[in-house]
Amino acid sequence: MAAASRFGFWAALAACAAAIGYIIPQLLQVAGMLADPWDRILIFAPSLLLAPCYVLAVAAAHAATPRDGKVWSVAALCLAILYAADVSMMYVMQLGSVIPHDMRGEGAAVAWASCCAYGMPTMAVDLLGYTWMSASTLLLAPAFPGGGRRRWLRGALVANGLVGIPIFGQLAWPELLYAASPWIVTFPAAMILLALELGGETPARADCRSP
Repeated sequence: MAAASRFGFWAALAACAAAIGYIIPQLLQVAGMLADPWDRILIFAPSLLLAPCYVLAVAAAHAATPRDGKVWSVAALCLAILYAADVSMMYVMQLGSVIPHDMRGEGAAVAWASCCAYGMPTMAVDLLGYTWMSASTLLLAPAFPGGGRRRWLRGALVANGLVGIPIFGQLAWPELLYAASPWIVTFPAAMILLALELGGETPARADCRSP
């Protein structure tokens, strides 16, 4: 496996692992099996890791995309960067400021920055970030034409992109959370398929690497 293929494979796989690392404690929190503040720590830490991993995976996809498809991959990369910038700032505030203040009994000083109750500014930022991510996967889909595994990859990318509609809609209708919940399947699936695609060594890959 060439260096570029290895990079793309591991970046996409890391994005998948970070997403699963977020999903598991999120489900445990909903089930009431994690106590505060560990529920927030175990949710925000992998979420913070997910942001750069996803950007690097899309960057690798852009590098592997043939010239006539790069308009889609570079657009996807731009929105991936917007996503990462939005959510990284929010998650580092939680881990580096809000949660430590709460643990010292000084949460009132940073209550305005707490996440993630509906109506709070940080929740709006988080929803916007994941809307950018969904739009990024939607734009990335046309960069992988063809059949076979690529058809499955496009399907997963498009499905995750469409989840962005109820994600953003939660700004006005919080009950759309349930319509947005397929993300826990569509995003990891898209990243696994992307890892397999970027890590694959096929004759067609040489064409994809041309500038």
